[in-house]
Amino acid sequence: MQVQKIPFGVDPKSVVCVFFKQGTCEKGKKCKFSHDLSIERKTEKRSLYDNGEGSSGAANEKQETSENWDEAKLREVVLSKHGNPKTTTDIVCRYFIKAIEDGKYGWFWVCPNGGDQCKYRHVLPPGFVVKTSAQRLAEKEELEKNPNRTLTLEDFLETERHKLTGTLTPVTEETFKKWKTERLSKKAAEEELRRKKEETGRELFEKGGWEDDDSEAESSSEEEVEGKGKGRADVWDIEQLRKETEAMEEEAEAERIRLGGALD
Repeated sequence: MQVQKIPFGVDPKSVVCVFFKQGTCEKGKKCKFSHDLSIERKTEKRSLYDNGEGSSGAANEKQETSENWDEAKLREVVLSKHGNPKTTTDIVCRYFIKAIEDGKYGWFWVCPNGGDQCKYRHVLPPGFVVKTSAQRLAEKEELEKNPNRTLTLEDFLETERHKLTGTLTPVTEETFKKWKTERLSKKAAEEELRRKKEETGRELFEKGGWEDDDSEAESSSEEEVEGKGKGRADVWDIEQLRKETEAMEEEAEAERIRLGGALD
């Protein structure tokens, strides 16, 4: 025995029981479908046009779009079309919203994303404000009258330039090239200083010169052993190392300031 199915959102009492029509329904008053055969003559088709039985005025009304509808009328039509029964998400269809915003939504509107097979919802989201054609036209006219809409980039830059104060250097091709050269030199000096601070043991080894340093260190150690006794050969002169490091940093800072120039 087959089960009678209806589209999602349709009231079962607005649909006549097929088994009652065949005289085989055994549920009686407990049946969720209607046993009133006159409903078939009163109910419009799912497509919502008058099927040739209504007046021409009603047919023209069905051909209208949301361009001239108010919010109440739009919500009424959306609810009467029952949305799309295949939806599996709470996301509202972007084609549905665009059709409403463009004033193209109507009784015969079909979603480009598969019609009733679209998986997104065809309902107005909470807080959605429907604008009439007059409101959209007024907004368009106001936008066209806005002086900022016709403001060119050159005019904008010239306006902003007059707002600047203080002693400034005009930007020309020559000053820009000079500034760019100094800027690149400054960045290169900063990068070299950073690299020296972050040199690893491997980089120092590959750089070479460590053999001479070792020889000097051994000689120094031997002298310290002779002068100060056994057990002091591995003692570093921390104060001297600190002074050398500070001297290097001061030299690098002076070089950075020199390369900074008037333009930064």
